[in-house]
Amino acid sequence: MESLWPLLNALGGVLLIIAVVRVLAFVSELWRCRSLMKKLQKMGKPMPPHSTLLGHLLAAKTASEQLPPGAHSTYILHQLAKNLDGKNGPPAYYFDSYPVSTPMLMVRDPYIANQAMNHPWTSAEKPTSLTEWFAPISGKGGINLFTQNGQEWKRDHNLFLPFFNNSNLDAAMPMVIEQMLVFREILRKRAQTSKLFRLEPLALSLMNDIIGRVVFNAELGNQTSGSHPLSETMLRQLRLKFGVNNVMDNIGQLNPFRVFSMWNNSRILNRHIRAQVARRVDAFREAKLRHEQSAFNSILDQALENYYSQPGRKQSDPLDGEFMDILCAQLRMFFFAGYDSTASTMVSCCYLIWKHPEVLAKLRAEHDQIFGRNIAACPDMIAENPSILNSLPYTLAVIKETLRLFPPANCIRMGCKDLVLRDRNGVEYPTEGCAVQTSHLSVHRHTQCWPRPLEFLPERFLVGPDHELYPEKGAWRIFEYGVRNCTGQAFVLKEVKAFLSIVCREFDFQECYDEAYAGEKIDLTNVDNEKAYLVEHGAAHPRGELPCRASLSGYVPDKAR
Repeated sequence: MESLWPLLNALGGVLLIIAVVRVLAFVSELWRCRSLMKKLQKMGKPMPPHSTLLGHLLAAKTASEQLPPGAHSTYILHQLAKNLDGKNGPPAYYFDSYPVSTPMLMVRDPYIANQAMNHPWTSAEKPTSLTEWFAPISGKGGINLFTQNGQEWKRDHNLFLPFFNNSNLDAAMPMVIEQMLVFREILRKRAQTSKLFRLEPLALSLMNDIIGRVVFNAELGNQTSGSHPLSETMLRQLRLKFGVNNVMDNIGQLNPFRVFSMWNNSRILNRHIRAQVARRVDAFREAKLRHEQSAFNSILDQALENYYSQPGRKQSDPLDGEFMDILCAQLRMFFFAGYDSTASTMVSCCYLIWKHPEVLAKLRAEHDQIFGRNIAACPDMIAENPSILNSLPYTLAVIKETLRLFPPANCIRMGCKDLVLRDRNGVEYPTEGCAVQTSHLSVHRHTQCWPRPLEFLPERFLVGPDHELYPEKGAWRIFEYGVRNCTGQAFVLKEVKAFLSIVCREFDFQECYDEAYAGEKIDLTNVDNEKAYLVEHGAAHPRGELPCRASLSGYVPDKAR
């Protein structure tokens, strides 16, 4: 035992040094953040009451208490702004929540957001603090296309970019339609029972199966055969990450058992992904031997094609360890990003469309005009000619208006010394030392940009510049602008247009919030009196997974069309 004492003593010393260094780093960053806010506060910049110890966390707690249970953090940020003047709030304000996140300039006006996205450095730079948020999702310390910067981001962006060319996306549509037809059959069975159910789990399973084909070129079968091991492990990881709804619950993330569960599940998830990679490497080599060329390449297939096309590489070479680590992280990110927010958008569309019969009628009329009176023929028409989806301007307007009112996420970039933003009145907002976050919820409700901002009016996106509903340039920011805009936006819109084309004429939906939450007494004033207010679940999702009933519409297209 005595011989072990020097080793234990040395180990204890090392651990003590590590602990001291981390504490000093924390205190140093805490001092930097608080000092920056105090400086900005003395300059008269808008912000909530600031505490040297807690920053703006107490103000955030007050704002969260003014909201219904589980309301998404974007409502907290929106409410913080309204609390500053008791009205609509300033066009931008500073928010210091360290150590939860880096200090931020919260942008609420597209006039200011456009300046940030036009800056050559800030428009391309993500805050390093994002890696911690993404670490459980993508592994590899949270390094992925969402969080990378500079040459590292350019390298991996170029690796996957060919997947998103329009011909490849069109080639993917028959597989997308195949999964949507499975979803349609499930809805038909639900419609026969007239029982209340939650729509979101069905949409998530649909998108899970679509993303299995798109990312891995794999049949996951979640809609028909139950959860695939790869899907189940990824969803378990997301539950561990997002199974919290408030600040106190987030402290539970420090629970060592939870941390271990997340680490162990991440390891299992990587094992499943490596198995998919090995399967596609074998398929890639066999296709090359047979001189076969597929019309569609999955994201994984495209990455392998690029990898083996590098000078000096042979098709028989194994993947090197570094590339495999990068691949696992990026594929996990694509899996999460590809299914979560798209499923949320589909569910939000169903909620809003069937709340507005006049919108549903116009949507069905457009589908009659483009796809004809034979409703059953629509899926095959899309699969055979995906470009037909480009002939649906009203459907696209409905999707854009849905995303305006139910934005799945915000935008965040890193500020810098030479970027000083200005509002419409010339008030300056320095960004050095701050992240610049654009609140899509606030921007999309900005009364100067959006007349009647709380109304569901798809016509906003169809009228000309002289019309009162015409939105200000840059006011719709769901996919953002600049070099780091959403690479997958074209595919998302194709998916949602196809989804609506298949379900809108055949089905009717009735939201059942009052029934599902009978007896519940909550104040919805600060979420615009919206029963389906957004909640935290990865991307922002409608509350309660949209309790509803489905029925067969009995809709018969007008012979005159």
